[in-house]
Amino acid sequence: MLTLTAIAIFPIACVSYVIVRDEVRNVTRNIDFEVHDAAQSAQAGFTRMLDRRQVRAVAVASSPRLQAAIRDHDTKTLERIARRGDLLLQVDGRTYGRRLSDAATTRVQLVRQGAGIGWVVAQLPFDRATMRRLSAGAAEGVRLVYVHPGGSQPAGRGSTARLTRQVDVRAYLPSAIEAHRKNAAYLRVAGAGLLALVALMLLTLVLTRPLLRAFRWTEEQASEARIDALTGLANRRALEEILAAEISRAHRFAHQLAVVLLDLDRFKEINDSFGHAAGDVMLRAVSRLLTSLARQGDTVARWGGEEFVVVLPETDLAGAQRFAERLRRTIEAHAVGDMKTSASCGVATMLPEDNVEELLGAADQALYQAKSNGRNRTESAVRESRPAVA
Repeated sequence: MLTLTAIAIFPIACVSYVIVRDEVRNVTRNIDFEVHDAAQSAQAGFTRMLDRRQVRAVAVASSPRLQAAIRDHDTKTLERIARRGDLLLQVDGRTYGRRLSDAATTRVQLVRQGAGIGWVVAQLPFDRATMRRLSAGAAEGVRLVYVHPGGSQPAGRGSTARLTRQVDVRAYLPSAIEAHRKNAAYLRVAGAGLLALVALMLLTLVLTRPLLRAFRWTEEQASEARIDALTGLANRRALEEILAAEISRAHRFAHQLAVVLLDLDRFKEINDSFGHAAGDVMLRAVSRLLTSLARQGDTVARWGGEEFVVVLPETDLAGAQRFAERLRRTIEAHAVGDMKTSASCGVATMLPEDNVEELLGAADQALYQAKSNGRNRTESAVRESRPAVA
């Protein structure tokens, strides 16, 4: 019985260790995704709010009432218009309205007889009300705060997005919540391990040989990993299997299928300037960006080195081009510390006779064209179906 117990405990301990490691890694990865998504959503929401205020400023600037007040030098009316819209009116060297001490601003020029005479300034305050609106939709437990570039950051795993030159928004998960999530993962694995141990102790009485064969099979499957260890994305082997299945499904249901092959420009310069560890950080950051922009049902994979592939089911060439451009612009605008990069994208859509190699080859040719045309651009493969063989 002691021998059987030892046989049962050893594989359970090994499997539990692997599962605990993967569970904690998944918890950390989910937290990174949550705070990154919250920061990016807050940045986009802030831009939309500021745009709406600018549109309102444009409407005020072109209103007949404001034009009449300026012509008649009616300072009371100008003051009322400014305060009612939470605006600043700067006319002929004078300012009307209440200037907010901490706010983002955007302005629209006032023109009379073809000459500029002042500005309508829209203000978006950095206050609690604005933060509540930016926090809408953030994952449970994720908090957002305003921070100044170079200033102190709140404790906890987080992500920062730029709002203005003077103010960033920081999305973070407090350390206590992160620790609670990891502890919950430990408890789940511990409970599952105990149950598995009891079951294995019973099964080893009659199934020792089949169990040993099953363990060997499990080790062989584990050695053929389908996940890229650095980025957590699907690796090349998994991508080829997924793409083959998507091609078969596209044929069966007469759906369109597109792929985007993306390569980071001059990535070697990052490794040479900042080191390979910094290059790995950039690759992980780019993989998170790709995952956040992909739709549910899309597949994001690391093809190798600094190349990534996104499989887009039920997507035509125009939709794939728009998606590739969104990826390219996002990567170009995203900085990781002092590091910035750009991407060249090759887009290809499936022809009826395509297989995995031909579809990826077409995308690779388009990527080569993007590199040849100066990098940081998107090119699409232009192909025609081969005539059917009689």
